[in-house]
Amino acid sequence: MPSNALYKLGPITDNPLYEGFGSAEADSTDPLSPHSFVSVDMNRAEGRCWQAVSVAKTWKPLPVVGRVRASNDYPCVNLSVPAFSRRAVDALRDLLEPNGELLPLLSHVGEYYAYNVTTVVDVLDRDASEIEWLDKSHLLAFHIKNYVCMDSRMNGLSIFRIVEKTGETYVSQPFVDRVCEKGLQGFHFAKLWPLPDGESWRDLDRRKRREEMKVRTKKGARPVTGNAVVIALASAKSKPGKAEKEQLTKVMDELDKELYDPTAGGDGAYFGSLEGDDYFNKEYRLFVSCPDADALVNRLRPWLKSLSWPRPVRVVKRFGEYVDPDCREVPVEL
Repeated sequence: MPSNALYKLGPITDNPLYEGFGSAEADSTDPLSPHSFVSVDMNRAEGRCWQAVSVAKTWKPLPVVGRVRASNDYPCVNLSVPAFSRRAVDALRDLLEPNGELLPLLSHVGEYYAYNVTTVVDVLDRDASEIEWLDKSHLLAFHIKNYVCMDSRMNGLSIFRIVEKTGETYVSQPFVDRVCEKGLQGFHFAKLWPLPDGESWRDLDRRKRREEMKVRTKKGARPVTGNAVVIALASAKSKPGKAEKEQLTKVMDELDKELYDPTAGGDGAYFGSLEGDDYFNKEYRLFVSCPDADALVNRLRPWLKSLSWPRPVRVVKRFGEYVDPDCREVPVEL
């Protein structure tokens, strides 16, 4: 039996509690792109056609944006570039530093680092694996349906890339065990190998992601985004003014603190997530997704009553997704 295991590492993407970063410089020259860390030469006839590129010597701390909670230890940037909190770096430093480069980010929520994985390994048994190749050269994989590793080549690995895929980050069982042991949050591990006979790693991963979308409430386990609450703040003018926008930003920051209570522990700490806002019919509307609209309103009621907004505030409970135009709505009396 294999003594190790292969996982694909990614962020938790379907639970708003673990929102990620976006690059503040998201354009064609964005240095926070997986392609910035790789040099590919498809003219090679055989062997590895790419290598990881070191960027540490020229790296300058880059600004990132997003409503990332300080409890998220692995938010990633643009969903694709690994990013670790300082807490995660301290817990994983002996695994991270030998296998890549920690690149400082500029964030208002805390100390975070992008991570350039520079260890590239050849661990797949290509004959036993099911691989859809990018072209006839069989150098890069477009899709790997079934992973089969050579167990002996997994020894000593922690976090790495594989020669068949340039943009993915992989980890071994010791890395997963360390994350769990230290209680780090925001990591999604898709187990690729070994798997039970007849099981697909994609099917297993779908089931795992569905579980990540649930939280425990007094009414039992519920989808994290099953309900919504809309908070509408009346505006003084037909067009938003600068002072009002600044005031709205403060309200949104206060709301964020009400939606998550890290001192509560477990899933009970989570009440909802601010999904977005707009300006419509002289109102600023804040859209909050949640597992339970009744519980969220009860949580927010004291804050709403003391809210420092000089004009009327309107609240609506929506018993469905916040983007569902047909779900039942109930106005809230404050």
